[in-house]
Amino acid sequence: MALMMLRQRHPNVAVGREEIEKAVRDCVQLLASDIPAEQIIAIVQELETRLIVKVGRPTKLIDERGHVPWYFGDRKEGRRFFRRYSDFLLQDQGWSPATIDAIDLSTDLIMEQIEDPNRDGPWDRRGLVVGHVQFGKTANYAGLASKAADAGYKLIIVLAGMHNALRQQTQRRMDRDFLGYNTIAGGGRVGFGVGELDRNIHADSLTTQAANGDFNRAFAGNLGSGVQQRPVLLVIKKNARILENLNNWVSEVLAPKGDTEARPLLLVDDEADQASVDTGEQQFDDNDTPDPDYEPKRINGQIRRLLTAFSRSAYVAYTATPFANVLIHDAAATETHGDDLFPRSFIVNLPAPSNYVGPGLLFGIDGAGADAAQEPLDVTRDVDQDDEGWIAVDHKKVFAPRYRGEDRIPPSLEKAILSFVLACAGRAVRGQRNVHNSMLIHVSRFKDVHQAVFRQVDEWVAELKRKLKYQTQRKDPVLDRLRELWEQDFVPTSAAIRATEAGAALPETTWPEVERELAAAADKIRPQVVNSEIRDALDYDGNAAQGLNVIAIGGDKLSRGLTLEGLTVSYFLRASKMYDSLMQMGRWFGYRTGYVDLCRLYMTPDLQLWFRHVATAAEELRERLDHMAMIGSTPEQYGLRIQSHDILLVTAQNKMHHSQEFQVSFQGEVKIQTVLFNDRLSNQRNAVTITGLLDRIGPPIEAADQAEFKSSEKRRVWKGVAGAEVATLLGSLLFPDKAPDINAARLSAYVREQLGAGELTDWTIAVLSGDGEALTVNGWTFKTIERKPLPRGKASGRYIVKTVLSPRDEAMDLDQADFARALAATNSRRMKDGKEETTTPDGPEIRKVRGEDPRRALLLLYPLSPTKADLPDIDVPIFGIVVSFPESRNGRSVRYRFNSVEQRLEPV
Repeated sequence: MALMMLRQRHPNVAVGREEIEKAVRDCVQLLASDIPAEQIIAIVQELETRLIVKVGRPTKLIDERGHVPWYFGDRKEGRRFFRRYSDFLLQDQGWSPATIDAIDLSTDLIMEQIEDPNRDGPWDRRGLVVGHVQFGKTANYAGLASKAADAGYKLIIVLAGMHNALRQQTQRRMDRDFLGYNTIAGGGRVGFGVGELDRNIHADSLTTQAANGDFNRAFAGNLGSGVQQRPVLLVIKKNARILENLNNWVSEVLAPKGDTEARPLLLVDDEADQASVDTGEQQFDDNDTPDPDYEPKRINGQIRRLLTAFSRSAYVAYTATPFANVLIHDAAATETHGDDLFPRSFIVNLPAPSNYVGPGLLFGIDGAGADAAQEPLDVTRDVDQDDEGWIAVDHKKVFAPRYRGEDRIPPSLEKAILSFVLACAGRAVRGQRNVHNSMLIHVSRFKDVHQAVFRQVDEWVAELKRKLKYQTQRKDPVLDRLRELWEQDFVPTSAAIRATEAGAALPETTWPEVERELAAAADKIRPQVVNSEIRDALDYDGNAAQGLNVIAIGGDKLSRGLTLEGLTVSYFLRASKMYDSLMQMGRWFGYRTGYVDLCRLYMTPDLQLWFRHVATAAEELRERLDHMAMIGSTPEQYGLRIQSHDILLVTAQNKMHHSQEFQVSFQGEVKIQTVLFNDRLSNQRNAVTITGLLDRIGPPIEAADQAEFKSSEKRRVWKGVAGAEVATLLGSLLFPDKAPDINAARLSAYVREQLGAGELTDWTIAVLSGDGEALTVNGWTFKTIERKPLPRGKASGRYIVKTVLSPRDEAMDLDQADFARALAATNSRRMKDGKEETTTPDGPEIRKVRGEDPRRALLLLYPLSPTKADLPDIDVPIFGIVVSFPESRNGRSVRYRFNSVEQRLEPV
């Protein structure tokens, strides 16, 4: 009722807390009922979560060559398709006005960059839209299709993944959001989705929701005279045979009728980094001229053939993982197939809404400093895959899962399923009763293994249901397990998340409330295999009234594009060593309104670190796109680079033929150690190495005598330390293999290389002090600093902290004048960003000022407290290091994979 009132009072604008509270109060008065204050607060919080969404502005890189601006003024009037769609999202789907406005803005940007369909040809625009995994790409290109139809595009083709299930899912969405009727054969054109709001807008479809509803010549024959006045939609999967049939139809039916000249094509490529990218190796001469007779791989070749068949075409690629797309050679082309799919015309970087649960929120993002780093929500739980031995990391299709020799699931999976039951019950308590709840079990790519896992899970779940159903007669220990899991895991986790911005509106849920819902929640749970052999495995639409509680067990079919509605718990042991595949496997990203604290991810500690690295690399790529947009560059003028990893691959090797890996400068960077050893031997060796350096470099600048400075519990600073000493130290220290930014060999080699260029010769070294216990090593006393360990480090044999750096420490080697200039530059930038002034300069400005004399650099040594780290067996400081490098034109070091443009623009 309050929601309807808000829609009527504020039909086209965003609402705030004040408007929500007033609407709720007015509803209470109209109902004349005595609603408890707690319930009123819960209603307000729920409406806030649904309606108050913040979305940033998209950024764009554009190349105006050959383009005529057109999408403004009268050309944006009378948009009936899009108006119907936006009304549907607002009125039927309950989307926030801010989210709809964001779709409107971003699709306007894309429309501006494709060509006016009324403009004479030839023209050919190629673009890329970078989204986020499970954040709403389909909703965005449904809006784009609506605006394109309004503007006069008559043929709209959507390439929807490689599997039938994903194609059907996309067709259903386009039926609902664009066509306005259900395309299932025999269903007629009864209003559906947007069609229930306005049935007087018409578009045709040559594909249907049916399992065999992909493009075929017989069905296309129903179009008769070709593409006429109504827009025509096709949703097809990326299959070489189907694409070839489509191309034959275009050349044999549409071309003779003149449609390929008269009707422009809009081709939307969903999941464009999968299958669309040419995996062959085209040769280029010394002038970057491609081999004209090269034959690309079939799917890539058929997509290019389709584009070149039309004299006027626009290609818009959508992906959340654009690593392979930006590595396409920008000059690749053949005489037969035309240009490759490099996004030469535009790249649009879409921001995620504030209610999106993405990789950064779930796994964190490594940064250059305390302010830049993002720590994750505490929803991941460690699985010791090697110890349990249930699923081998590398196994064949005949592998039989066994736990301790028994045909049963391991304790970690039992715990994950119990967490799923609690999450379903918790959502029911919060009023999300007849909704979809999904659990993902992804441990193998082999279908035979899926069946074996299904059988074990099904047996265990059936027994769990029986125990909960009859526990009123005889209390079963499983109820104690559930209560213990709720009180020891869910209660503290929910409390911690409620203290964050992501969980501020979440209600508090008690065990008695949850206990009453357990049996009903468990009884609805149905394990289900989801792979290419199972058709229509997840019938969310058919269970919309009562909600579906499903445990989806599968592999590749669950790895890309397919949406698991209401995904709360994931049990994930399928390791991919490619950035894009790993990120796309993360079906848990998306929107978890009102229950993010109930979600759980069960995976190995190594996988968690891998996801964090990929999230960092993806965020860095986005920042580079934003920087390119800010300086007005085009995709062909400004190169792209993707941070590499020692173990992981950026994408498949056959998609990286035209990229190269380079070491990129540490210049202007700060390297902060956040992953440390938790064993005595490693830390003792590092402590001895550090005290050996301190013995060699003499007394600190404030020392009165030898005895005093060694036993001092204060901060100690050395100036003018030779760079060779620092290089030796860095090369001698031990760092954990998974420390993302700290690598002994690379740091040491970089310093030595810069010494050869006359830089990094003059170091300031500081040993910091804190309020922890005092520890002595080789006659040196260190007053330790307390840094709280993060939970994700325990099971991985590491001590992980958010950061060791205290931001002001990075400025300690600046004199008063340098400090003032760095501070002034910091506040100038903060003012432009709309932020308040600060009294401490930020790292980038500090390193820029220091770079005026690139001989200077800073090494900070933080002796961390073993007591605070809960490591009582360690009797030496746990040293964490920070290296702050000055800006320099000569620096080299971090490995990146460069695309072809970057290789030409920035040789290293």
